[in-house]
Amino acid sequence: MIGPNGLEGKDVIDIFAGTGNFGISALRRGANSAIFLDINKKRCEKIKLLLNQSNFKNTNYVINGSVPKAISKISHQADIVFIDPPYDQNPFEEVMNSLKENNILRPKSMIFMEHSRKTTLPNLLPGVILTTRKFYGDSALTLFRAQFGEKI
Repeated sequence: MIGPNGLEGKDVIDIFAGTGNFGISALRRGANSAIFLDINKKRCEKIKLLLNQSNFKNTNYVINGSVPKAISKISHQADIVFIDPPYDQNPFEEVMNSLKENNILRPKSMIFMEHSRKTTLPNLLPGVILTTRKFYGDSALTLFRAQFGEKI
């Protein structure tokens, strides 16, 4: 789903990072940088520890705070954004508004949203268009892309 060049040289944001698995995996697969956002301070400390142990500490940072407010602390744009909130939450529109307001997305950025299969996301969210939906048991992965040629 990411494309022929994979994660090589991409800037990644892992929102509702939890254990940080997505962002750390992206770094291991050649991503240029990763930013991790999570409200849980202990999880953020664990991610920092994992980054230090993996020698990824110079190209990444961890932001502890409530999403979407924490998005305003991001200092650069991303090629790939992974949003994986708890399944009982549906913050996707609010998160997308914050990404747009803070100019985080590049034209053609890919936004992956993991959610419960029971949650139906609209085909259009602020600044992005739907490209793919995949279902895996009780989970769903919906891929959006920043609208082509438009500065988001």
